[in-house]
Amino acid sequence: MFLRFFGLILAIFLALPASAQRLPNEGDLRRHIEILASEEFEGRQPGTAGEALTASYIASEFSAAGILPGYHGNYLQAVALVDRSDARAILIGSNNDDLDSVDGEIIALGNQEDVSIDGLPVTFVGYGLEAGETDTSSTTDVRFDGQAVLLLRGAPEGIDNPPSFRTRLAFYRERGATAIIGIALPDTPWDASLNSLRFRQTYFASDARSPVEAIISAAAYDRHLAGSLGAYAELTRSAQAQEFTRQLFDLQISLRVTTRVDRYDGINVVGFIPGSGASGEAVLFSAHHDHFGICRPEDPDNQTCNGAVDNASGTAAVIEVARALAADEQAERDIYFVTTTAEESGLLGAIAFAEAPPLPLENILAVFNLDTIAIAPRGAAVGIIGRGMTPLDTLIDQVAIEYGRTVDTGLEMNSFVRRNDAWAFMERGVAAVMVGGSFTDPELLNGFLSGRYHRNTDEIDGIELGGAHEDTLLHIGLGRAFSDPQRYPTPER
Repeated sequence: MFLRFFGLILAIFLALPASAQRLPNEGDLRRHIEILASEEFEGRQPGTAGEALTASYIASEFSAAGILPGYHGNYLQAVALVDRSDARAILIGSNNDDLDSVDGEIIALGNQEDVSIDGLPVTFVGYGLEAGETDTSSTTDVRFDGQAVLLLRGAPEGIDNPPSFRTRLAFYRERGATAIIGIALPDTPWDASLNSLRFRQTYFASDARSPVEAIISAAAYDRHLAGSLGAYAELTRSAQAQEFTRQLFDLQISLRVTTRVDRYDGINVVGFIPGSGASGEAVLFSAHHDHFGICRPEDPDNQTCNGAVDNASGTAAVIEVARALAADEQAERDIYFVTTTAEESGLLGAIAFAEAPPLPLENILAVFNLDTIAIAPRGAAVGIIGRGMTPLDTLIDQVAIEYGRTVDTGLEMNSFVRRNDAWAFMERGVAAVMVGGSFTDPELLNGFLSGRYHRNTDEIDGIELGGAHEDTLLHIGLGRAFSDPQRYPTPER
């Protein structure tokens, strides 16, 4: 939808003069971050004019550096997305009680602007832990078509690492549930319980969604539905029993849901440097360029989530890594660069690239993702998010030492392995990691996560570029090492 707009802006940017080829400095990173995190770029929300400017700026920087279009002859890969927001729901039980979301007791999202469903039988599935079972023999053929699935948030005591609520939603959605209704934990603040549905949800336009997905408070459940299904406390005791099985209740409910549904294209930006070899093997650098856009419209003084650290900093680093590697003598392996859309909505841009890559996925030998790198000062130890999970560690450590960096071999950072774009590749069998100094100091990292992270205060003022600069230089070294088959032979498969 925005591709014509992208093209017009790109033509303007491509007229800019190419910068001299040299190793980047802090000033280069700052220049990119100031532009990407400026008010003009409006927080880089997918599908907006701000993302149009962002994609065009990155593509123009690639072109000026001699980076070729990397996605089937184009710099831009369109990613068809859908947003759902501003929902209003009415649930009608068998006793004709109306439970209206305006009263704050239930929130629901429909898969269309207006959804009206009558007479749904209710199946209680406990905590929905079957969504995380590795043995799927008992659930493979289970269907919930024409049913409302009722499930509890949380998990019974003694259950470690239960599937996330998002995973449970997906499980019942994939098995045809017409409506999915989660009961919030009574001891959790209602605002916290709403977070999985209350804000704008983004997903692929090709994804199926249940007609209605909802959350109801435990108190509202007890007031309006317990007479037919049993009180919340009774459901909890039943679900915690080892012999628990799904229960089909003799109750029919009806739902009326209105939802704002927006359809649009997000954009990935892709460039590449062709290698001299004929193997087709490649190294990939990635960073997400999206953020939350105009996130505080009620604040006249600061409406924009500018995302200077997260992730204008990583995007700036990818631009400078690309420019430096393009100025080198031609490497044997291809080198790709991608900045992704909708990472903040669940790694969607990276998933779209990994599911429809411009080269066979098995030809990508290493992915280096850069995210939130402008935290640590100079001299920070280098860590690997994904250490021990790929064959990349040994050479990464060697290159880090060559660049005068201390190496942190701890595994604590792997708690972030699913929270960055590298995971979209890793779960598809590609060796992918995050490398750098921002995640080796827990106090520093937690200070950012509890402070400016995902807020309208993540701005260029006071940003730390010492460690970001060192990490950028390190990634140039990683690009040189991993694109050389002498230094990184093709791993055995």
